[in-house]
Amino acid sequence: MRLDGGLGDIHPINVPHNVLTAVNRASTETGISRKLLLAILWQEQQWYQNHNPSLRGPLTEFGRFFNWGLTLYPKPDKSLGITHIKLPTARAVLDEYPDSFRLTDGRSMRELSDAELAAEIEADPELDVRLSAHHLAMLRENPYGADTDKQLFTLYAADTPDVREKNEQHGDESDDRGGDIKARGRNWDKIEPHLDDAMAWQALSDEERASAIRQLESQTPAGHHVSIEPIFSAGQTTGNGTGEPEPGTPSPSPGPAPVPPGG
Repeated sequence: MRLDGGLGDIHPINVPHNVLTAVNRASTETGISRKLLLAILWQEQQWYQNHNPSLRGPLTEFGRFFNWGLTLYPKPDKSLGITHIKLPTARAVLDEYPDSFRLTDGRSMRELSDAELAAEIEADPELDVRLSAHHLAMLRENPYGADTDKQLFTLYAADTPDVREKNEQHGDESDDRGGDIKARGRNWDKIEPHLDDAMAWQALSDEERASAIRQLESQTPAGHHVSIEPIFSAGQTTGNGTGEPEPGTPSPSPGPAPVPPGG
């Protein structure tokens, strides 16, 4: 029922199915939860994803080229890709896991120049997900202030001694924080229920989802639309209400009286 009726003012995670599959693989590979990786995709969503969720097309290609160009001049520290990872962070991951990231010709990605690596990150959303998952795994190696998904979510934005200390002191509380970390923590609080619902819906079988839609249709007045809209694409389905008309709906006008036989 919570999935029926849209997300309100919360934007969806606009990525295609192959990126969601990459989330599953990266979660299995690193032990980082799917929920955390999905939250990173939601939080770091690039502007061009709102226009083209498929991550393909002229506007998307322009966005990638524009971001790549900024890393050359004038913003070499520009965050890259759909997970907004910085080049030094990506380099740290490649140095820590040299055998996990290789090019199609077998070379380690560590051998790429900064310009080449930036281009790879902008061009390959699945690579972005893997790099970010390994980065989160590195953040978790120091457990201080990194006990929960929400704490790692804040550390992804700023892994500083102050943020870790506040995480350790306040746990998952958002209101006791300040500045950008407070806003980021509140974002987690806002989207976590939507992520839980979407993952629960995705975990259902096709038959279970179809049964749920039929139940919603039977509870929705005829003539109204039924739409399951999770925060990410998870086998959502639409339908039309089959329930009783709403009170006050006029009945169809009666037809002319039947003509008696021989009349």
